[in-house]
Amino acid sequence: MFTYRPHASQTLLLSNTAPSRPTFSRRQHLKVLGLLPLAWVLPLPRAQAAELGCTLASQMTEGPYWVDEKLHRADITTNTTRSSVLNATPMELSLQFYDSNGQSCGSNPARGVQVDIWHCDAAGEYSDASGNGQSNTVGQTFLRGYQVTDASGRVSFKTIYPGWYSGRATHIHLRARLYSAAGNTTYNFVSQLFFSDTFTDSLYTRAPYSSRGARNTRNSNDSIYRSASTPLELLLAERSDGSVQAELAIGLSGLPSEATFRTFSVTATNTGSAAVPELRCDVVVASNDTGATGEIYVAAEIGNTVYFNNGSDWVAVANPTVTGFPAFYRGTLGATHRLTLLSGVNTSALGRARLYVGYGRDNQDMIANQRFDHIYTLNE
Repeated sequence: MFTYRPHASQTLLLSNTAPSRPTFSRRQHLKVLGLLPLAWVLPLPRAQAAELGCTLASQMTEGPYWVDEKLHRADITTNTTRSSVLNATPMELSLQFYDSNGQSCGSNPARGVQVDIWHCDAAGEYSDASGNGQSNTVGQTFLRGYQVTDASGRVSFKTIYPGWYSGRATHIHLRARLYSAAGNTTYNFVSQLFFSDTFTDSLYTRAPYSSRGARNTRNSNDSIYRSASTPLELLLAERSDGSVQAELAIGLSGLPSEATFRTFSVTATNTGSAAVPELRCDVVVASNDTGATGEIYVAAEIGNTVYFNNGSDWVAVANPTVTGFPAFYRGTLGATHRLTLLSGVNTSALGRARLYVGYGRDNQDMIANQRFDHIYTLNE
């Protein structure tokens, strides 16, 4: 049973009547937990994935529609009723960033980089903008948000295939930033991502894109695309459900020698034995979430059952994404939370038990931003 004391220890007691050792893979375990959006786990076709090389990014204009919304989210299609977002073709955008300072592009992941994207909807309009030929969407935030690159330099967004507007080829805006410990900007790089005209021509035959007629600007006559020494053109693949997977590996130049933007991480150490572990876990909260009100979640998967600890008891949850799941701790998120998960408990009779820890402002925030991880397996 847990008793929460921030930055102190908690002790975990598990029932010894749990089912015997299962044979699931890690991805299957995550699916059972309900923490992976299953529609977005399909890989790129092999031919496309094999072609994913690193492209050194060119600095480009931010354009007239940049707004620093400070929206930390992976799904940028939420909180809107616009049909030009909801009825558009879904797209997962996965970007891999590399630090190209003094080395070949693609050898050193760029960790802890805040990556903002923003782009127009299927009708060719941006959120939180007015003028320049579009309607007034001030106060709306669709198709805007940021993620922070993980230890491998990756970020992923759930969005839609962009529409077009006069004078521009189909594109997505991109901003990469780093901050000092005091919160000052130490790196600020802006560029744009482009799409294959052939792929776009085919996709624009679908509704709602097809209702707008033919676009008047392609990559070949887009002045911004043509100004880049090597334009950032996405690798695209259509999935079996009609959605699009877009990927690109991007090299950033001029990065500071040390990134101080803190990202989410969780690490566990066992100073005891396999049978009687002394298991401790440090939950590092991302810089932008420190000081916010949030929740920490602790889960154990034993056999085919997933349990969440609510701070006093373990509760079996059959379908976490549908029913929700209880929090172990609810309150102000500090920079680091230290949990002592096991101390002086003989776990050898439990069978195989996988432990997970994560945090978020609520259940959906943790799932959307994938701030959770498998930390330890007992009796493996």
